[in-house]
Amino acid sequence: MSLETNEMRFLAGGGEMGALTRNKDWSQTPVGPVAQWPQLLRTTLSILLNTRFPMFLWWGQELICFYNDAYRPSLGDRGKHPAILGKRAHEAWPEIWDTIHPLIDQVLEGGEAIWREDQLIPIYRNGGMEDVYWTFSYSPVRDESDAVAGVLVTCHETTDKINTLKRIEESEERFRQVADSAPALIWMSGTDRLCNFFNKAWLRFTGRAMEQESGSGWLEGVHPDDLEKCVGIYSSFFDKREAFYMEYRLRRHDGTYRWLADSGAPRLTPSGDFVGYIGACMDIHEQKLFSEELEKQVRDRTWELEQKNAELLAMNKELQSFAYISSHDLQEPLRKIQTFSTRILDQEYPNLTEDGKDKFQRMQKAAKRMQTLIEDLLAYSRTNTEERKFKTINLGSIVEQVREDLQEELLEKQATVEVLNLGEVSVIPFQFRQLIYNLLSNALKFSKSTLAPHITITSEKGQGSTLGPEKLAPEREYCCIRISDNGIGFEQEYSEKIFEVFQRLHAQERYLGTGIGLAIVKKIVENHNGMIQAKGEPGQGATFTIYIPASPSKA
Repeated sequence: MSLETNEMRFLAGGGEMGALTRNKDWSQTPVGPVAQWPQLLRTTLSILLNTRFPMFLWWGQELICFYNDAYRPSLGDRGKHPAILGKRAHEAWPEIWDTIHPLIDQVLEGGEAIWREDQLIPIYRNGGMEDVYWTFSYSPVRDESDAVAGVLVTCHETTDKINTLKRIEESEERFRQVADSAPALIWMSGTDRLCNFFNKAWLRFTGRAMEQESGSGWLEGVHPDDLEKCVGIYSSFFDKREAFYMEYRLRRHDGTYRWLADSGAPRLTPSGDFVGYIGACMDIHEQKLFSEELEKQVRDRTWELEQKNAELLAMNKELQSFAYISSHDLQEPLRKIQTFSTRILDQEYPNLTEDGKDKFQRMQKAAKRMQTLIEDLLAYSRTNTEERKFKTINLGSIVEQVREDLQEELLEKQATVEVLNLGEVSVIPFQFRQLIYNLLSNALKFSKSTLAPHITITSEKGQGSTLGPEKLAPEREYCCIRISDNGIGFEQEYSEKIFEVFQRLHAQERYLGTGIGLAIVKKIVENHNGMIQAKGEPGQGATFTIYIPASPSKA
């Protein structure tokens, strides 16, 4: 067909269907040659062919078929296209004529448009019959006399949407079957925030029917004290469409409340559309009660510790007062006793009997021991109260300072101190000097009368796993210091007891001392986050081994 005359230009464009309409010999159809077509048909076809929305036209009493490119995909392949163009409706659609004929007649006779949504109308396409869903409108096309000259169909195929919804429904049905066999309490809600499913475990738990729990009915079972929190959490996360977790009490069928842990997550279609929430609840009542009891015990214990701490602070103040008294008030009478007894011995010595001289000398020795005891107690208390500032210093320098302090005792006993492989160590200088002093003084004190004392001091560094004691951290680096002597030694069974305050293994008359020196040593080692071991054998001497972290920051 040519478009040479103006009256043919209404068929211009229209894509594939425009070309098919122009090239068809319409004189062989009931509608007749194009030149004889009425203006209404021309106008309607011009609109139909050039719109991108799917349209179909049944024209005249014979209901001749016309359609556009947008409608063409719904006909599929190996089906009706393009054979139905120009055919009568009952010839083109025999398989669905019983369905569409009443709808067409309704429009032709009543002159009113009709609308159907997601209606199943199977058609022949792709080599066979297929279930096809449509949303469509049948509208009358009126001529100049207001008579219905045709039926214009605007339609949209919704088969994919319906099949997707069916798959979702089938998936949800399968899920509900699985959920009903699960021990957890499972619920689901829609986009309206109302719950529309509870599994059998939930219904058994509450003793209520699905109709009672659905919507917001389930909230009737939430403990009044938890209701506001429960609704608030659910609403806030629903707005954000994020997963949530909350704990609340739900009334059981027997009227008691049980703690539940509820984990909710948004439900999404394969295309990512939000369709509501799904949640699973676990009964955590026993764990919750245990946790609450544990928290109560912790609170009670914390209160007790606070009370004990207050008592310790008070005791510490008392100890500080005692230390002040010991360093001032108690020592002042001792100094007077020593001073006046010395003056009496100096001035009245010829006038005293031998028994009187002996008693004065005993009194002076007792006062000296008392002064030494007070000084040792002060030293022991200071190991707890002094500020602990670590400093890296050479161990040999500490030993040298102590040797100078003990110079007279070393000369008197002709003692030698052998120092080997001493390096740097990170310590609290004042305390560590006290430690070395006490151990060397101890070695001199418990030396043999027939053998000059020989003291050996060595050190090495290594990881806890290589140094030996199980109490050391395997991966931490330690400094190991050993101080050995050739003195009188001790029974190994006393290796722990000798570090206790006021513990003495020998008579006061033979070996002077207060029994506090080694207790001070142990306390200083503990202040350095280390440990000390003692090894001895009667008549063979003693060895004290000290382990302290090489770096205080790792203590």
